[in-house]
Amino acid sequence: MHQERSRAQEVGYEDPINPDYESTSRMYHRCLDYVLEEIDRNGKANVMVASHNIDTVKHTIKRMNEMGLVPADRKVYFGQLLGMCDQISFPLGQAGFPVYKYVPYGPVNEVIPYLSRRAQENRGMMKGAKMERDLLWKELLRRLTSGELFHTPSL
Repeated sequence: MHQERSRAQEVGYEDPINPDYESTSRMYHRCLDYVLEEIDRNGKANVMVASHNIDTVKHTIKRMNEMGLVPADRKVYFGQLLGMCDQISFPLGQAGFPVYKYVPYGPVNEVIPYLSRRAQENRGMMKGAKMERDLLWKELLRRLTSGELFHTPSL
């Protein structure tokens, strides 16, 4: 975050960092509400909800339900970093939501601050990592006890 603040000062724009996690979530939800309302009004917009925050995902789905927006509309997409939050991505995909995994690409001096910021913002990530590990162990145990070591999902 220090590098982002320095860069903002260097380029001459406002400090891009919210004072705390809760402020960031509130701002993100307000922005999502605005875009979802635009989609509901005229259908001319799409949005990628790029978040590792389960509360943000739940907020989005709740608002979609209130507006009658459905996954098949292909107006709302979800995205997370590759290797993170599969416990969010997989159920969304199984429920029919379009889900993308992304990989930051670029010069190391530009990518590292981005990844560092994501880690700082996602302080609940370790809780999510534990949940993901528990889900993996549960699935492994299910496969071992059912004799279905290799699973082929139905299409």
